Amino acid sequence: MDYLPPIVTCPIPETSEELYLDLLKRCLTRALFAKGVVRHRIDPGRFSLRLLNKFIQATLTPLHLELMHLKQSGLADYIESNHAARTRMEDAETMLGIKQLDQMQACITDVVRRKVRGDVLEAGVWRGGMTIFMRGVLKAVGEHQRRIWVADSFEGLPDPEKASDSFGWKKGAMAVSLDQVRSNFARYGLLDEQVVFLKGLFNETLPGAGIVALSVLRVDADLYESTRDVLHHLYPKLSTGGYAIFDDYQNLKDCQRAIDEYRLQHHIEDTIVKIDKRAVYWVKSAREA
Repeated sequence: MDYLPPIVTCPIPETSEELYLDLLKRCLTRALFAKGVVRHRIDPGRFSLRLLNKFIQATLTPLHLELMHLKQSGLADYIESNHAARTRMEDAETMLGIKQLDQMQACITDVVRRKVRGDVLEAGVWRGGMTIFMRGVLKAVGEHQRRIWVADSFEGLPDPEKASDSFGWKKGAMAVSLDQVRSNFARYGLLDEQVVFLKGLFNETLPGAGIVALSVLRVDADLYESTRDVLHHLYPKLSTGGYAIFDDYQNLKDCQRAIDEYRLQHHIEDTIVKIDKRAVYWVKSAREA
């Protein structure tokens, strides 16, 4: 039977380490600051409305004013992951929900307890929120040897204008600079020698990165080819008993296709488990090694 630790959602923190991680989750998502109303910049879709909005904003800027859209919000909006959420604060380091952060805490704690060999890595980090949390978990459990690999182009998505990707992404979407992500780590006091940044396209950086083994592999690559590249270069380095975690498996069919094809080609039969409405994971079994 496959090893499937429970998915823990919003556990009640008891120890000082758990209290720290609970506070870190709430800060990274901005759940800590959730109020009844959230303010969002207005970004109209129609061309005529965009022109009107631009004119109004240009008029308000010299007066130190800004036109905002008010939406009802609350703590419940931060439980699930939500891309471009209009009911959450805009400046968070992650758009992931508390459920995914809870599960990452459980995964890292579990591999450390079971002494599963390898570092932890996220491919596709946006503002770095999940990797910041991963580093925080390692610190909280007293793990000083494992590195956290932060892999991204830091220039947004590569050109997705191919038949293999159908979501409608644009080149450069989700771009956040390496300097900004490093700054985000530093703001939380988690930028140190255990954090390794890999800047560039996955098929260029991952082959020569010097990654020996992984205990946790998290993929948030958004595109078919990017997801396929990460699996090709890194899944063989995931240790038996390690976690393979995939955001967007349930909501982006191109990511799901890349994962399903890889599993079929490599005869992977480990049970896929849902984390929230988007992400899934499985534990790599000994029969794959």
